[in-house]
Parts: sequence; C-alpha cells; structure tokens
Amino acid sequence: MSAPAKDEAADATPTGATPVPDGTRPRLAVLAEVALVPVVAGYLAVVVLAALITAAASGTTPGGDPGLGQALGTGVALWLAVHLVPLTVSGAPLGVLPLGAAIGVGTLIALVARRGVTRLLTPTTEAHRWTSCAVPVVAATAAVHAAGGVLAAALLTPDSAAVPADASPATAGVVAGLLAAVAAGAGVVGPCGLAARVAALPGWLRRGLRTGLAATVALVATGAALLLIVLLAHAEAVAAVFTAVAPEAGSGAGLWLLDVAYLPNAVVAAVSWVLGPGYAVGTVSAAPTGATVGLVPPFPLAALLPADAPASWTGLVFALPLAVGSLVGWTLAPSDPDTATRLRSVGVAAGTAGLLLAVAALLAGGRLGTGPFDPVVVPAAWVLLAGVAWVGLPGAVIAVLAAPVPARATSSAAPAPVVGDEDEDAADEERVEPDTPEEPEQG
Repeated sequence: MSAPAKDEAADATPTGATPVPDGTRPRLAVLAEVALVPVVAGYLAVVVLAALITAAASGTTPGGDPGLGQALGTGVALWLAVHLVPLTVSGAPLGVLPLGAAIGVGTLIALVARRGVTRLLTPTTEAHRWTSCAVPVVAATAAVHAAGGVLAAALLTPDSAAVPADASPATAGVVAGLLAAVAAGAGVVGPCGLAARVAALPGWLRRGLRTGLAATVALVATGAALLLIVLLAHAEAVAAVFTAVAPEAGSGAGLWLLDVAYLPNAVVAAVSWVLGPGYAVGTVSAAPTGATVGLVPPFPLAALLPADAPASWTGLVFALPLAVGSLVGWTLAPSDPDTATRLRSVGVAAGTAGLLLAVAALLAGGRLGTGPFDPVVVPAAWVLLAGVAWVGLPGAVIAVLAAPVPARATSSAAPAPVVGDEDEDAADEERVEPDTPEEPEQG
C-alpha cells in the first residue's frame, strides 16, 4: 500500500520542480494583498480626486489632456503628502501636512492588515500568532510603503510641468514606512490577542493606561468643541475667505476638502490652547494668557486666528483640563486601598495622556513656505508637560482625598451558635450504628 501512494505523490510533483509546502501560496497571496492594496488604493484615490478637482476648476474632462497627466503627476505628490512626507513645492518647504488624510490612510492600512492576519490564523499558527502572522504582515506593509515612498520621491522633480514639487527619497521611505508600520501594528494587535496581553499586566498599570486613554479622548473632545464654538462665532469671516480665495465651484470644492483634511491639525492646536502652551503661525501666536496679532495666511481655518488680545475671562478655560484631571483622580480613587498604588495609576494616566498629545502636537506643525507664515508651531514639549501637569496634579489630589474609607467590622454581629454537651449527647443517641452480620457457628 505504501508503494502506490509514494508513486502517486511522485507523479503529482512535476519533474525538476521543488515541492511547495501546504499553505505557502495562500500565505504569500495574503501578504501581497496586505502590502499592495493600501498603496494602490491610496494612489488611485488621490489621482481620481485630483482629476475631478482639476476638471471642475479648468472645465476639462478628467480623461482629457492635460487633465489626466496633471492628475497622475499631482497624485504622486498628494500620495506623499497624505503619508506625512515633507515636500518642497516651487522651492518653498511644506511640512504642515494634513492629519485628516493621514488618519484615513492609516485606518485603511489597519483594516487591511487586520483582515490579513485573520486569514493567516490557522490551528497551526494559533500558538505563535505574533511571530507567524503579525510580524510578517507588519513587515510586508512597512517594506512596500517604504519602497513606494522612495519611488514616488524619485519620480518628483522640481521642474515638473504638473507639480513643481520635490522630496527626499530617504526621508520619504522612512516616513511612509514608519506610518505604515504603526498603522498595521494597530490593526493586528486585536486579532493577535492584545486583550490577553493587557490582562496580564499589573492592575494599577492596566487601570492607568485605560484612564490615560480616556483622558486623552476627553481633552481632544474639549479642543474640538472649543474649535466648533469659535468656528460658529466666526462663520462670516470663514465664508468671506472662501469667496475671496475660491469663487468657482471646482476650486471651492478643493479648498473645502483641504480644510477637512487639515481639521485635525486645528483640533490639536485648540487642545494646546486649552492646556496653555497655545500655538503660533509665523508671527501670529495665541494662548489663553496672551496673543500676538499679525498677518494670517489666506486659508479659511486661518480666519479663526486671534485678531486682538484675549479677554480677561479667557483664563476660565483652564477649568476644562482641571475637570479632566479631577475626573481621572475620581475614577482611580476607589481602585486600590493602597495610596501609593493609586498614585502610580494616576502617574501612568498622566504620562499616557501627555505623551499622546505631544506626538499629535509634533505632527500637527511644520514648515509653511519661507514667508511670514512660517513656521506653524504647536510646541510638543510644552504640551507634554502641560498634559502631565493638568492630568497628574489634580488627579493625584483627588485620588488621595476621595479614597473610600474601608468598612469596619461591626461588633453587633450575632455569634455563631455553640453546640453544647447535651446537644452532642442527643446527637450521639440519634446516631444508629450499622448492624454487623453474625458469623455462623462452626460445628
């Protein structure tokens, strides 16, 4: 029986071909899909968007000449911009890049990576899901995006007819690959058992991380709400900038999309303003404690920059981060009876919130030409210190003072009934001894 089976296996493999292990081809197909789909989909999306905006602004069709050529050239520069790669446009540096577009690209990468890991998980890879599934997916995604960044930067030339832009291939490869690695890593941690890893952490660390993430979300929501209020208050000024800069439908649509892409940058600047460090656009600066008025760029969101010194009641805005820090302390107060453990949780929460906000502040600013609007600064170091202080100090005070008093044992509790001697005798009488069978007499 073994010989025919051996012959059949030999016939199934072509002569001179190397046998392919089971699951190799599907695995390679999954990794190729995970690595290539976000790159291709992202480039096609920006090309279509550029073609539509160019056609609407110039009156040509998206497939016409020079509409398609301009769209293909513009798509390369836009692909780099949405991956947060610094550019040089017409000889002027552009480092303030749209966080909204980067968040969209990162979400796409994370979803595709999550799907890829789910397809790679099998009973044989379950025990080694991190090394056999997560690492290959993240590595493939980062490598292809890094190669795409290098290629896109090499295709750009300063004297290009479509887009006079330029970028460093080395910088493009590192930045695009790093963004893809972070996004893919965020997508694979769920299917690969992040919950189990987090559950294995010490309780005080786990609670601190969770509360720190909640505090970050609360502070970002506070900045977004403040930005919305200011936007509604200056709606006429924003509309006037739209009318002056982009009166046509096509250019207006492009400017509107540009505003949406830069909206997260404005939210991060608003959070920095709430925390105290504020922000600066060239010579213009804004903070609750003071402001410097100057020339603002012709951009709708720039209409929200201060036109005069802040009012005397502006300092009341510090009640918002103070409330967030107090809620952190109130949440962690009943977490542990030990004061030092509660303070460690508060410290982790403050560090988490400050670090996340500092990274966002670092990404929100950058170079903006070489004129009066350069640079756009959201001071990451000061945001880190302010975030840690606003979350940590009130959180520590509330966590110590609001700790619940441990319940004392009451002395009025009824004693346990004691079995007396008479009860024990009665119990012995009620006990029935089992009958033992009598042995038959021998005789």
